[in-house]
Amino acid sequence: MVDSQHSAHCRACKARVPELLSALYGTCHINRSFPWSTRPPDYANTPIGAHLERIRAALGDWRGHREFIKSAQLPPCDYVVSDPPFIVEFDESQHFSRSRLVTLANYPENFPLGFSPARWQVLCRVIDASDAQPFDRDERRAWYDTLRDLLPSLHGFRPTVRFYAGEVEWCGLTTSEQDLANVRMIVEGIHLAKK
Repeated sequence: MVDSQHSAHCRACKARVPELLSALYGTCHINRSFPWSTRPPDYANTPIGAHLERIRAALGDWRGHREFIKSAQLPPCDYVVSDPPFIVEFDESQHFSRSRLVTLANYPENFPLGFSPARWQVLCRVIDASDAQPFDRDERRAWYDTLRDLLPSLHGFRPTVRFYAGEVEWCGLTTSEQDLANVRMIVEGIHLAKK
């Protein structure tokens, strides 16, 4: 668990994650971009097209901010493992907002994800983050997080994995066998073994 004195926005934690992923999987890219559209009409003829439109509509209805899609291309992903290909996102507290809760509640049933959407919904309710600069920042972040979860399936990627920054002191983890085993369990959807 995270020490109460440790910041959930620790830069060293975010820097340690790619080291751990590289030790487990080999090549890990930081802040990698993909030329993937952020606009639902571009996915109309895909298996997720109707889901994206429903999520976009629900998010717009939440607070009435409907023009939150500002970037034509998906902003960079935190980390991308090359083989097998999958995205890892490092979610700090600002990712757990009511807007994100709206998107998660509208995900397609039985869609393969590399994290527990039910747990993320609980964290959204508990943390209840809000970012008013700009006024629709929560919607923007929730939308791009949604795309990082759903779009990779169209491109041959394994499900996106999400690490909760507040779960452990990531900067305190090493490439020891035990720490790597714990990180692997999170990647594979098993909760971190208690120390």
